[in-house]
Amino acid sequence: MQIDLAEALGLVAGFVGAFAFAPQAFKILRDGDASGVSALTYMMVFAGAVLWGSYGVMRGAPSIMLWNAVAAGLAAMVLILKFRRLSR
Repeated sequence: MQIDLAEALGLVAGFVGAFAFAPQAFKILRDGDASGVSALTYMMVFAGAVLWGSYGVMRGAPSIMLWNAVAAGLAAMVLILKFRRLSR
């Protein structure tokens, strides 16, 4: 599989963008506290990642598909942890 420069740039940029949510998720897991997290923000991030991922599928762009799936997964994890903590 040969990757052009634009797709390589997309893979690197997507990695950075997708994993920007990881520290928040790990902090919630470590501290067991999601009270400072905005559910609305993460719902918007999740929706945006799903929409961008869908766009990536339609365009056949692996970097867009991959990293938006990761971003959606991390945003979903934060939301699950947030709502699980609220229900206790």
